[in-house]
Amino acid sequence: MQALRQNRLLLAVAALIVIIVVAAAVYFLALRQPETVELTIEYGQPWEDLVKPAIEQFKREMEARGVRVEIREILIPYGVDIAQRITSDLAAGTAGDILIVDSFLIPSYAEAGYLLDITDLVNEWPDWEKFPEPMQRIVMYQGRVYGVMIDTDVRMIWYRKDIFEMAGLPRDWQPRTWEEILEAARILKQNEDKIKAALGIDEFYPLYIPAGTNWGEATTAQGFYMLLLGADKPPYNRLYDYENNKWICRSTALWRAFKFYIDVYSTGLGPVDYNFVADVWGTHRKVFAEGRVAMNIGGSWEWNEGWGPQGIAPIPNREEVVGFAKMPGYRGGAEGEPQFVTVSGGWAVALNAKLAEDEDKLRYAWEFVKILASKENLARYAAQYGKVAPRLDAREVPEYARDPYLSAILEFLEFTDFRDALPGYPEVSAIIQEVTERIAKGEITDPDEALNLYCEELKRAVGEDNVIELPVRRG
Repeated sequence: MQALRQNRLLLAVAALIVIIVVAAAVYFLALRQPETVELTIEYGQPWEDLVKPAIEQFKREMEARGVRVEIREILIPYGVDIAQRITSDLAAGTAGDILIVDSFLIPSYAEAGYLLDITDLVNEWPDWEKFPEPMQRIVMYQGRVYGVMIDTDVRMIWYRKDIFEMAGLPRDWQPRTWEEILEAARILKQNEDKIKAALGIDEFYPLYIPAGTNWGEATTAQGFYMLLLGADKPPYNRLYDYENNKWICRSTALWRAFKFYIDVYSTGLGPVDYNFVADVWGTHRKVFAEGRVAMNIGGSWEWNEGWGPQGIAPIPNREEVVGFAKMPGYRGGAEGEPQFVTVSGGWAVALNAKLAEDEDKLRYAWEFVKILASKENLARYAAQYGKVAPRLDAREVPEYARDPYLSAILEFLEFTDFRDALPGYPEVSAIIQEVTERIAKGEITDPDEALNLYCEELKRAVGEDNVIELPVRRG
């Protein structure tokens, strides 16, 4: 009898174990069923070769975790104004979960509540330290982070090594002050006849800095800002006073920047007419390639887009005759002023603010951002298109490291800066374009007159209560 009871107990225990095992198996099988994640990414066609490989990598990594991913792409084709389309979609509430946006627009998007604050996310991401401080600040608004840079650019002084050599100037040239730039321009001017005869050209100008309204924003971003940032020590070297929340109407930096334009255009060192042709971009590339201009203040993209084998104005022996130098500060770092300056723009990946309502979706969207903005992905894409990678560790990727030009200009990211992208900036930029146009035409030859005109127009554009006047040191 005792044995029978023991057998029944053993059978009951065995049955219970079977039930537990089966239940556990069903439970764990259920857990292994792939979770489905649906995300949309909206981006322009220029970034297709960055986004599509990232999508495939993201899918592989998620599937390895047992997560099924469905990503819908909203591709904005070539020929469509990408920034305008994304702005419209954000305003309409139809924009993607993940967006590639113009970094210049991040402040206005953040102010409007369109983008998610990702400060806490990037602070927990080890890769964030690989983006130099300027690349971090460019995606910030009021101290908070709203994106991660995926490509960028810098600006410099392009110069013709062969023409410098004709004038007795060094082929490997790096000016330390504004005066050294102007002195090189004057020496080139003195050798004008020799240079024209050697190159078979009928006109020659030592230095071309964009001026006037035909250039549009490039006058401000590519020319004037390069001067302004180096013209005084921070925070007096900007268009906007962030402590008082006002646009700067007068300052030493503004005065010095206008004076540099006058020094170039009132003395014949710069080409006036080139600023007023229909195609200023094509012209400035072509005249540099022909040797009609010896120094050209421009962007990093010109190495390939301008003078590369497939560029607008190819220079066959580009590596031998084209050089680039960092733009120095007014006095090259003296008295707290910047030693070198440059300006960056570029595009960033950002998250739609609506993701805050879905924690799971947000978690996976952030995983995609980290893959998209990884060292390997950004470096390979940048190398493919001759762009500047926004990460300093891009030089560790073989595809990027093989290009000596791209590796060299990574140094510029350590001291770069960006425009004061605030409400009212387009109006301020337009005033700068108008004043520099009048300087280039010879209508203004006194920096005080230029500064007075700028101040008057600025007050009219943004209101007298929204400007501040700082002390002006002349010289």
